[in-house]
Amino acid sequence: MKKRHLCCSLFAMGVVLSACQSNGSANEPQPSEPQQEAVENEQEENMRTISYTVGEDDAKVSVDELIQTLDGELTFDELHRTLEMTIHEDQYKLIDGVTVLERNGEYLATDEIYLIEEEGELYLPVAFLEVGLGLEVTFQEKEVAFQWFGPAERVGGPPEGFDFDEWDVDTMVDYLSFLERPIQGAQVSTIDSHLPGAPREYRNGFHEGIDWYDFATGGNISRETPVYAMAEGIVVRADHDFEDYESPEVRNADLALTAELGETPEYIFDRLRGQQVWVQYPNGVMNRFAHLSGIPEDLQVGDRVNAETVIGYVGNSGTSSAVNGNLDDDLHLHQDLLIYGELFWKPLTLEETKEVLQKIWP
Repeated sequence: MKKRHLCCSLFAMGVVLSACQSNGSANEPQPSEPQQEAVENEQEENMRTISYTVGEDDAKVSVDELIQTLDGELTFDELHRTLEMTIHEDQYKLIDGVTVLERNGEYLATDEIYLIEEEGELYLPVAFLEVGLGLEVTFQEKEVAFQWFGPAERVGGPPEGFDFDEWDVDTMVDYLSFLERPIQGAQVSTIDSHLPGAPREYRNGFHEGIDWYDFATGGNISRETPVYAMAEGIVVRADHDFEDYESPEVRNADLALTAELGETPEYIFDRLRGQQVWVQYPNGVMNRFAHLSGIPEDLQVGDRVNAETVIGYVGNSGTSSAVNGNLDDDLHLHQDLLIYGELFWKPLTLEETKEVLQKIWP
């Protein structure tokens, strides 16, 4: 998991991280003394502070104190290990162990924000204030300070009245038809077990995405098969430091927990997907490319990609075959397709899902 280096945070101590600190032109009219005093009073009135502590790699703030200071709301799901926060009109979500911040159903191009839990308390890196909330912060001796102006318009997310739960096949096809195939020359599989919504009894859940296997797609798939970004977008996750399950026993323990719970917690789901790259496209569309065998070294979070960009290579990471050392067995690309944080197939039947996929990639 990449973390924001502490040296960057400490370098910023006592400095407002903004280009707005310039003195301006000498010819610009200067505010009168009453005007200047009014500005200073407003700034003081809107100033907020939150205490921070310095961890192993980062400066962090308490989630409880953050929410209290900003008059927000939070929910931490112990089962799924997910943190959801509402601040003004914006909805934020983090999954424990995943360095991707979701805001209003879209995923931000940063790997500096992640969930920290210490002795039962939840923390976030100060980068959440800067990147997630767009604030200019000043590091003081034991606090971070920033201007807070109260309720603001929501940032991004679905347009007003957006409700894809009512979409039919043609509407879904029109919305997703800009996506090209992730594997050149491959045909989308129509085998039920390869499609979204197929039961996954081994982990008490359902298949969330689309599987691209050699025998079902005719793509001559191997560990050297490149996976393409499918369209113009931005990389929001790239697992360069990925480590698979250390043993079959550890993976089996996760699966045993899903059997006990009767469902798959989100943090376990993420482990089972193996090495991943996520790409955010316009209009809330996002792809999770999973079970990869590798990622190009020069591909980084924040990179802009297109349909010709190789984002990884087909593999089987996260699967039982990989954990047992059989790196050439069960090779396939798993692809999750989401619209504003929701799986695209949720409003469709299995037959409708097949039709959508065949029309997007005939």
